[in-house]
Amino acid sequence: MITDNEVFPRLFGLIRQMHNLSMKNTKNSGMFLGRGRIIHILALSDRPLSQRELADMAKIKPGSLSEVLERLERDNLVKRERLANDRRIIHVRLTPKGRESYEKIVEERHSFGSHLLAGIDQGDLESFIKVINMMGKNLHHYYGDQLPKDKKEGEQFDQNC
Repeated sequence: MITDNEVFPRLFGLIRQMHNLSMKNTKNSGMFLGRGRIIHILALSDRPLSQRELADMAKIKPGSLSEVLERLERDNLVKRERLANDRRIIHVRLTPKGRESYEKIVEERHSFGSHLLAGIDQGDLESFIKVINMMGKNLHHYYGDQLPKDKKEGEQFDQNC
């Protein structure tokens, strides 16, 4: 019988290795914390977003967002523009270089996922997803009152950033 003493150390070890590799690759590519998420949100938007909307969507403080946007703007990945009719509102949009950066992030994420899942049978993947979903339900059932309130049950991780 497989116990939690076998499951969790392996699961946490894999997650830790994936995280460490991700952080190493982030540093090597010139990325920094928050950059991918901001680029992802802007790439999926069909219009420029105000800094307030972007901060809300990224779940970060407006002051922290300003720092990230300064770096992104310096790298010519985003453009900030004040509205002509209300100079207090600043809209943010991706530049063509920012769009290319987003496409590269998505391509690298898909490549990483393909390598990680290589040779794993589709049925095994379906079983794995079923187990993960069941663990999530159990987590919410037994510990839901202890979980952060900003995440909803079943909310998916944004795998493109």
